[in-house]
Order: sequence, then structure tokens, then C-alpha cells
Amino acid sequence: MHILLTLLLSFTATLASASDEKAIKELLINYDKVMTEHKTELVDEVFTKKFLSESGGKEEFIDKIKELPKEKKKSKIKRILESWKKSKIGNMLVAKVKKGVSTKSSSNFVIIEEDGKLKIDGTISDDE
Repeated sequence: MHILLTLLLSFTATLASASDEKAIKELLINYDKVMTEHKTELVDEVFTKKFLSESGGKEEFIDKIKELPKEKKKSKIKRILESWKKSKIGNMLVAKVKKGVSTKSSSNFVIIEEDGKLKIDGTISDDE
């Protein structure tokens, strides 16, 4: 019985892990759409309310995005999820992300669940 319970818990953890990874990858796709294609209608889906508030508010953050160079065509170089882990403190994930295959520098995104979705709440460090 203990073996069955252990296998069931392990299987459940694996499923949760796979769904978290899929959600993180979808979040990064939307992050790229916001930052490089200026799809600002996705801002609320990508960033937490706290992050937007600390960035001067949603409208100011959108204005900052619009100042960034916009890619004329969809870039084939997207952010790649190198690794991720659940934090021991609080209910957050830390995802190590790099832009493109040939890039060595990476960023560590703090991701939390808000309104039932994973969203970016900031970064821990940037190599760039």
C-alpha cells in the first residue's frame, strides 16, 4: 500500500511539474509578444499587479514598452527556459531564461500565481 501511495504521489508531482513547465513556456511566449512585438493587450496576462504598480502603473509601463525597438517581423530568437524550480520561501517559481540558443547570458524571472495564472513578478538578476 505504501508503494502504491508513493507512486501515486510521485506521478501527481510529475504531472504538476509538467503543467507548471508548460505554463512557464506559454508565459515566456507572451512575454516576448509584449516586449518585442508590443502586444500590450497581454500586459495583464504576463505581469502581476504588484509588478505593474511598482513600475509606475500599467499605463506608464505600456508607454515604456512602446519606447523599446519593435521587431518588424516575428523574431525566430525567442526566450528559452533553461531551468526552473519552486522556491522554498512562499509560493513562487524561479525560472532561468536566456534569449536564443547562442546566448550565454540569462535572466532569473520570479513567477507567481495570480488570478489562477502564472505571471512575472520581477527578476532576481540579469547577466545583461
